[in-house]
Amino acid sequence: MCVTKRSLAFVLALVLLSGLWACGFSSTQDGGSANSGGDSDFTPTIYTEVIKTAFETCYADQLSPNEKYIYDKIAALTPGVNSVELSLPEQPALCRGRAPTEQEQTALKEHLSAWTANALYALWLDTPDMFWLDHTRYSYSMELAADDENVVRLKKLTLSLSVTGTPEEIASQKKLLEIATLDFKPIGSTVREKVAYINTYLCKRIEYDKNAKNRASVIGALVDKKCVCEGYARAFAYLAKKAGLTAVNIPGYAKTDEGTEGHMWNGVLIDGTFFAVDTTWNDTTRDHVYLLVGTNTVCHEKPFGETHKPDMLTESEAHKAFVFPAISTTAYSIKP
Repeated sequence: MCVTKRSLAFVLALVLLSGLWACGFSSTQDGGSANSGGDSDFTPTIYTEVIKTAFETCYADQLSPNEKYIYDKIAALTPGVNSVELSLPEQPALCRGRAPTEQEQTALKEHLSAWTANALYALWLDTPDMFWLDHTRYSYSMELAADDENVVRLKKLTLSLSVTGTPEEIASQKKLLEIATLDFKPIGSTVREKVAYINTYLCKRIEYDKNAKNRASVIGALVDKKCVCEGYARAFAYLAKKAGLTAVNIPGYAKTDEGTEGHMWNGVLIDGTFFAVDTTWNDTTRDHVYLLVGTNTVCHEKPFGETHKPDMLTESEAHKAFVFPAISTTAYSIKP
């Protein structure tokens, strides 16, 4: 198993443009009068909140406009590039006709931290091919400036990411990943057959190894052929996409007789319903019973829903409460 809780680490660099404080503001720190263009006729930005009660097709579906914008910009980066400048669609406006208070700046920092953390968390689960990106560490700098109407806005946000390897090194790894899966042919005419093929394909190639260098990525699973549950799950999702299937990563806890440990498995969407696949346990138990099962499906004398508990596995308060796929109560069966 061996998926650890994910602690968010970030560094904030705040840059205030010198011109902001030289604009000749006539209002005081607690606001201005209506004829001075102060806060009395100013409305701070109201940000859209997205709260989903059911999982759709990916974790990005649960992001707000600013979070989704950050998500898309990072996803579009050339692998290895670790910096991106952003102009958010719901542009933060702090105040009008005066300098922003410490409380207003703190509130903006909290928004930026939450938006970035949520975008990176969704990327962590949605994009197994972004093996080069550390989804728990980032820093950013922001520039505030007054516009022509004396509204103080976030003029520029620069996000710095933590990546593993140079663009050249990552390109080499991507090539190795492509070579490693040249023999992957999603054999089967049904979803069940393709899922079984992917599961067997991975179990034949991977050795479970907690000490493997790339143990939590598709590189570890498919190139090094040594990984832990996160590598199995990411490789399954990666190959499922190649096979035209919808498979998502589900983080959480695995409960065994030895105790409880962080774990990751997959949900596969079939005809609008998700069914569970745990390739790690299929490999380690050698009997492949954790294949398109439901929460009530008994595997090794225990229902799947008792041994697998979805959880965000994060210690950071910046993340929103993401909704996980609702797994069917029963195992998949072909309808007559």
